[in-house]
Amino acid sequence: MFQRNYKVKGEDVNDFMVMQNSAYLKYASIVMETFLFVNGFTKLKMNNLKVGLQKNNDQIIQQKQLLFTQPFITKLELKSLGVCEQKMSIAVHFFNEKEELCTTVYREIYWFDYTSWEVITPPKTIAKYFIEKQKLGKVS
Repeated sequence: MFQRNYKVKGEDVNDFMVMQNSAYLKYASIVMETFLFVNGFTKLKMNNLKVGLQKNNDQIIQQKQLLFTQPFITKLELKSLGVCEQKMSIAVHFFNEKEELCTTVYREIYWFDYTSWEVITPPKTIAKYFIEKQKLGKVS
């Protein structure tokens, strides 16, 4: 899992000092972009390749609230690569400082080619993180 630490800011909360759903979606996007950057897919490289990400079907499941100035940890879990190898599923888990699960954001991601205006398969260097490694047993 890929993780990053953050703190709830004033712009992330509502009038009751509780983190809003839009902030969870923002941090889910940030952690995905950071993951791509760390693995060699900077915004400049993606612009040169004329490809980008399209997000779809966001689902937020909340167990606990995060409050203003509270530190939290996001953990990116790469769930799967779809059968057509175009749809990638991720989950971003939000934990408080006590390592208690607060919220999970489930998201589908597609790679989009801006020259042909079509959904494409992800680059192999990124797709390898979404393909489950098969466990092979010994043959005697």
